[in-house]
Amino acid sequence: MPENPKLPQSASPVARAGAGDISERELSRERSNLYSTPQTRMPRSHPRKQLFSSPVNKFTAKTPIPSSNLARIRSCLEDYRTKSCRPPKIGTKAASMEDLTPSKRKVDRKGMELSVVRSPYPSNSKEQQAAAKIGRFMLMTAWRRRRDEIRCLRKTLEFQVSCSERLRIQVAALKSLLDSDNMKVRLAMRELERLKQLLREKDLEKAVLEREKIALEEDVCAAEDRMSEMRIGWRNTRNELESALAARGSAEQALALERAALTELRHQRDHAYRRISELEEDLAQHESLLSSAEQEVSELRQEAAENRRELESTSEELHLEREARERCSAECSALSVRVALAAQESVALSGELSELRAQLARLERELALTREQLDWWPRPLTKMLGVARYWIRHPMSLPEALLWSMIPAAGRHG
Repeated sequence: MPENPKLPQSASPVARAGAGDISERELSRERSNLYSTPQTRMPRSHPRKQLFSSPVNKFTAKTPIPSSNLARIRSCLEDYRTKSCRPPKIGTKAASMEDLTPSKRKVDRKGMELSVVRSPYPSNSKEQQAAAKIGRFMLMTAWRRRRDEIRCLRKTLEFQVSCSERLRIQVAALKSLLDSDNMKVRLAMRELERLKQLLREKDLEKAVLEREKIALEEDVCAAEDRMSEMRIGWRNTRNELESALAARGSAEQALALERAALTELRHQRDHAYRRISELEEDLAQHESLLSSAEQEVSELRQEAAENRRELESTSEELHLEREARERCSAECSALSVRVALAAQESVALSGELSELRAQLARLERELALTREQLDWWPRPLTKMLGVARYWIRHPMSLPEALLWSMIPAAGRHG
């Protein structure tokens, strides 16, 4: 080694004395590079693309695959694991993507930088010995500083390894999130297909509803036809009621004749019995006619109620057919008026029937009074008068008259 090597003027005294191979400026630059992450390696991401608030689940995240770079870095650290050093500080477990993201904070080491002191070249041996001592001292200081820097470098490497592990975990989490997003997209596509199928079904339902609307319009036309038929039936019923009224007038005339006959029955008891039986038969017929008329009236009321319900359902389903609804309501009101008239006529018929029953009861009372008056007379005289009246009406021989007189009156008259 030459005694006086040529060194640049900007070199430090330690470098000029042969104690160091790097300047303080370069040392601070390398130290800053070690403690900071270059911008080319970790570009600044957009704030909207950062996933600091996205949680990471260790059960759903995929296991990262070890890479060759990680194996190479670990092989470089095998030499430092055997050396005794302070235990590394282990932080808390990551709870979000923000904890897994490496920080870019720079360590302030301005106080460790040394100023460059320029001194002239030593002229004598004492100065050279002093420079050699100072150089040895500075060499020891530089060696110790380099040892600290190596320790810092080892920490930095360990920190970079942990950051790479965190980044790999973040990539795995992002992949899992991407898979979940793809699953959501597939679910959305399935939902879209389901909605399209539902839309097609709605179109089919719309076509079915159109057909049902046409069928309902046809039903309305059929209902109008049925209403016209019912109107004709109501007219026929009115004619039948008029014929019933005519029969009632004839029945009244017959009752007048029966009354005249009843005045004659005071003198002709047998004829009165026959007439009373005929009147009872006529009354039974009239009662049967009246009951049939009441049944017809009840049936007409039921039909009117059914027609009213049909008209109400038709008005609910076809609200656009307002004119048809008004016509139907008018017809329903007319039908209700007719039903009311029929009810009034039935009430009048029931009143007349009650009057006929009252007259029959009065006739029965008169007949009972006549029987009592006949019972007051002496029986032989009554019998003689009956025989004389029968002989006058039905002439017979003497044996027949004797036989007729021997037969009791209850047996002769049933």
